[in-house]
Amino acid sequence: MVLSIIVVSHNSSEFILSCLNSIRNCLNRTAYEIIIVDNHSRDGSPRLMRETFPDLCLIENVKNLGLATAVNQGFRKAKGKYLLILNPDVGLLPGSVEKAITFLEKNPDVGILLPKLLNPDGSLQFSCRSFFNFPYLLFRRTPLGKIFPNHRVIREHFMMNWDHADPREVDWGLGGCMFLRREAVRGGEVFDERFFLYMEDVDLCFRMKANGWKGIYYPEAAMVHAHVRESARGIFNRAKWEHLKSMIKFYRKYGGFSPRISGKDA
Repeated sequence: MVLSIIVVSHNSSEFILSCLNSIRNCLNRTAYEIIIVDNHSRDGSPRLMRETFPDLCLIENVKNLGLATAVNQGFRKAKGKYLLILNPDVGLLPGSVEKAITFLEKNPDVGILLPKLLNPDGSLQFSCRSFFNFPYLLFRRTPLGKIFPNHRVIREHFMMNWDHADPREVDWGLGGCMFLRREAVRGGEVFDERFFLYMEDVDLCFRMKANGWKGIYYPEAAMVHAHVRESARGIFNRAKWEHLKSMIKFYRKYGGFSPRISGKDA
């Protein structure tokens, strides 16, 4: 088995069938498996998946265990040399997976490969980031960010001054779409389960770097990401609360936010 695709679903009926169809339509030369972990959806999406893809490996949790725990459940079932962690709102584009795997095969020091993500209108999504620092948090979590939306601090964090046309080593990228080398995953789990939602991807990339693995943004592999940001909805909701809790846990785990590590060409 070359590739194990792990998708965590929670009330994802709007996207999940499109995501699965994109996998089926784009992967015809790679030995792969799909493992869906459903976190107690109430929108009928598990039934839709069972009816449309009867051979699917579907794990149905009786309660929402969070993203990190669900990914680890999928990992324990996975047989592939490489893993693709995928959100239901991501659609594969033809050739992207093959290009990503070819790059990983040629670069054995790469533990994480981050594809280029595109918005549904085809525009670039700024999906790779620098590690958090205090100036960024000040701008992002206070009214300063709305007053100065294009401030240098924000642009540097989102790496907006780089054209994203070439492979590059980066600090971290969105966990909703990332390739992992199984060999680089330590301790029998992908994500730290202390993070229910958010910051698990930052933590993983930080740990990978600490263990000597590279995290590479690779634009030749491109995918479409609807990017449903629950934490951006409303003044305060559970997603915002979980984001805040995860940031506090990250701070406590490392005794402060990790220092910025400058990217370099791959």
